Amino acid sequence: MKKHRSIVVLAVALLTAIVALGQQPGVGRAVVPPSQTVVSIEGTRFLIDGRLTSSGKPAEGQLLNTRMAQAIFDDENPATVGNWAYPDTHIWDPQRNTNEFLAMVPTYAQHGIRMITVGLQGGCPAHTPPALTCPGGDHPWIVSAFNPDGSLKPAWMTRLGQVIQAADASGIVVMVQFFYHGQEGKVLDQFAAVNNITDWLVNGGYRNVLVETVNECNAGFSTYLDCSNEANVVKQVQDRSGGKLKVSVSFTGGGMPSDDVISQEDLVLLHGNGQTTQQLVDLINGLKGKTAYQANPKPIVVNEDSTSLDNMNASVAAGVSWGYLDTGVNNYVGGYQSPPVNWAINTDAKQAFFDNALALAGPNSVATATTYTGSTTADYHDPAALSAHLQDLQGTPLPGVPLSFALGSQSCTGLTNAAGIAACAITPSVAAGTYPLTVSFAGTPLLQASGASASFVVTREETAVAYTGDTTVAQGATAHLVAALREDGQAAIPGRAVTFTLGSGAAAQTCAAATDAGGSAACSIAGLNQPLGPGTVTAVFGGDTFYKPASATAATMIFAFLTAGGFVIADQPATPGTTVTFWSSRWASLNSPSGGSAPSSFKGFAGAVPTLGCGSDWSSRPGDSAAPPVALPTYMAVIVTSTVSKSGSSVGGNTASMVIVRTNGGYAPDPGHAGTGTVIGVVCP
Repeated sequence: MKKHRSIVVLAVALLTAIVALGQQPGVGRAVVPPSQTVVSIEGTRFLIDGRLTSSGKPAEGQLLNTRMAQAIFDDENPATVGNWAYPDTHIWDPQRNTNEFLAMVPTYAQHGIRMITVGLQGGCPAHTPPALTCPGGDHPWIVSAFNPDGSLKPAWMTRLGQVIQAADASGIVVMVQFFYHGQEGKVLDQFAAVNNITDWLVNGGYRNVLVETVNECNAGFSTYLDCSNEANVVKQVQDRSGGKLKVSVSFTGGGMPSDDVISQEDLVLLHGNGQTTQQLVDLINGLKGKTAYQANPKPIVVNEDSTSLDNMNASVAAGVSWGYLDTGVNNYVGGYQSPPVNWAINTDAKQAFFDNALALAGPNSVATATTYTGSTTADYHDPAALSAHLQDLQGTPLPGVPLSFALGSQSCTGLTNAAGIAACAITPSVAAGTYPLTVSFAGTPLLQASGASASFVVTREETAVAYTGDTTVAQGATAHLVAALREDGQAAIPGRAVTFTLGSGAAAQTCAAATDAGGSAACSIAGLNQPLGPGTVTAVFGGDTFYKPASATAATMIFAFLTAGGFVIADQPATPGTTVTFWSSRWASLNSPSGGSAPSSFKGFAGAVPTLGCGSDWSSRPGDSAAPPVALPTYMAVIVTSTVSKSGSSVGGNTASMVIVRTNGGYAPDPGHAGTGTVIGVVCP
């Protein structure tokens, strides 16, 4: 029955070939970025991107590989799909299977893997005897990227595209295996299927792909796919692709390819299943000794063997690429061929293989991409939050590696987290302006270097000036002016000039000083000459290329001491806002010192004031005999006393405090013309 069906299929294929060589029905062009990984052949060795693979390593020019036939696996038979259920969800999920595989591709590359084999009809998925085994003949499960008419199944092609692109980003070649025994019989138009998948690969622009038309063509295939016709199938793919695809076919473990196949294919596939190390070496040597091979030497690839590291080492020593086959069992733990597959390097056998691959081939460094994601502006002296994202070209974050940021001569380093993001801070120490900011990943033996840059704008730092100097100053005295200059009102700014101005206009008096280490600037204006009364003092920092300008203004009060003597008021009350009488024939009745009543003979003027300021005593003669001034300043210092007493012809008292009085009109040196005013400030204490 199978033979009859095969004849029908072959007839259909031949008729189709006669009618047209155009593209067969199937899935449309795959839209992908240009390949970054380009595989080519030079004699008996492989090159990737024009360079020998694993240069300087034992596996130079080889494609160390692993059989990952189930990377895009699915089973469309409802009666059998439950065999592959995940232990946690109890269902089979083909996209989860592919996603978990994709996540491991960079790791495989980092361990020296240069090729993976992926099956469009999988491989034998059942390895849990006695319940799950692969029977001879047709398999009950439906595992195929092809519809019966040879057209392509979109979901399978989506997953295949994902695998090829992930491999491309990691410098890995994908050997696409078209047919697998036990499944090929479900495709009635195999000729069309070959054309359709060939077109799909070519139209996708994939250049990191090799083709295995059939897995073990001597395992019982249709006439069309049998080894006796495989030279024609290989040529069909070569011609259909215009030579863009390099094509081969495999035989069972220990099987020797026929001369016609060797002559036609671009590389020779051997399987080492069931072979001792010596048998594998003999098989390789036997192939190299064949006339067909010697006439046109080409790369030899073992893309299916076992977990034997002895076979691996012997193959590499013979200049032959070697492929790991770890069937495992259907337990989501061991192996790479028994769904649900755990694609991690999670068993001793897997770890031993990948360690050996790394030693033989060296790391296949993964291309990376760095993207700057942090701040692009900051004030001078304010921390700038810098961050960047590191991933491979498939978008997989790369954690645990350092990224270096540089702004001028300043730098910082951050370690990428689980999301591939690194962060650190730089406090700009350069003048305001636009500067290049760079972030770089230096690379590791397993990851290629990458970097990014951005324009970073440093702006002038905000500043604040706080005036803390004199605000009440006597005419003719020295004004001590002090101000503090700080960043945002916090950190001190040393070494900057602050200019102080008392008054305004033509009467303005100025001085300047540089801030000290504490941000304080101080200078003095001697011989103050300002209009009496309210005024202002300003402290100005003009700014520079690092700092914004700032200023502070404080209210001042300029007053005058009498040239001789001084007027007196009692301490009850003598607070700002109080109207007081400091000169009058009725002074004693209008002022109430807290120390007791004043003698009536005192009219308010102290002729003898030995020291201007608080704490000293004063004295005077009674009445106006002390010769008070003819005129009064508009803002005048007045003594505040708590005691007034008379001793003989002298009156005296203390200076408890001193206030500023804004004087009113009507004063005359005659006590009958009272001197009055309002307390508007305090001189001391």
